[in-house]
Amino acid sequence: MKLFNNVLVVTGLFLSASAFAHVGLGSSMPANGAMLSQAPTTLEMTFTAPVRLVKLTMQDEKQQSVPLTLPSSATSQAAFSFALPALSAANYTVNWMIMGDDGHKMKGNMSFMLHDSGMNTRSAPPMTMEHETSEHTAHQ
Repeated sequence: MKLFNNVLVVTGLFLSASAFAHVGLGSSMPANGAMLSQAPTTLEMTFTAPVRLVKLTMQDEKQQSVPLTLPSSATSQAAFSFALPALSAANYTVNWMIMGDDGHKMKGNMSFMLHDSGMNTRSAPPMTMEHETSEHTAHQ
């Protein structure tokens, strides 16, 4: 009986870790890869499940940071919205790190381009996502 209970516990932990491994950025505004002719005033990110946003940075192609303020709540949620300062024409990359209630961390990025009629129209790099396997500590 004890062996059966241990198998159930291990299976449950594996399934919950596997389920979180598939959580990622479901949508964003601006959309990943978007080419915009007007500067957005907000950055909206919706993840495929409630998460805690651990880190968020935004930079242009010259690696100049755009100031963003992380939410002060430690409560998990699926949707986040951030006011953006006035943006100039450039390629922007948003890097994020999320954490589930089980302590698993994932990070990824998305990009968009803000251009005016004088800029070329090369495409933005694709969105990437990776699973952080080295940190499995739960944070409360």
